[in-house]
This record gives sequence, C-alpha cells and structure tokens, in this order.
Amino acid sequence: MTKESNAINILGAGLIGSLLSIYFRKRGLDVHVYEKRADGRQQELLEEGRSINMALSDRGWRALDKIGFVRKSCP
Repeated sequence: MTKESNAINILGAGLIGSLLSIYFRKRGLDVHVYEKRADGRQQELLEEGRSINMALSDRGWRALDKIGFVRKSCP
C-alpha cells in the first residue's frame, strides 16, 4: 500500500502547462513544472521559428478568469 501524495509534475511550461499548474496549485496540490528549453528571458538571442500567438478566444479568457486574472475591456 502506498501513501497518497498531493504532488503533481507537469512537463512543459507553455501556455497549457502554466495554466494547469495554477489550477492545481489553487486546489492545494504541490506542483512542479519542468521545461526542457532554457528561460528565454535569460538569453540574448531569441530562438528562430518560435512565436507566441497573443490572440485569446472567449474560451481562453474564461480559463484565465477561473484562475483569478481579470478580463479588462479594450478602449
């Protein structure tokens, strides 16, 4: 018999991995996020061929609302 743990590992710190980690942490789980790429903020040169789409659908806004981000209307 094994003891239950409140720890969870998430592989990938992209948009979904980061969002899941916030959800799980708010539920009281001990979350560890692992990413194979180096922190882009610490590098002088950006990786070529990678981009982040900053457009959010209504579903994306609802997911952010659920974790406590406030949706602000555009002017």
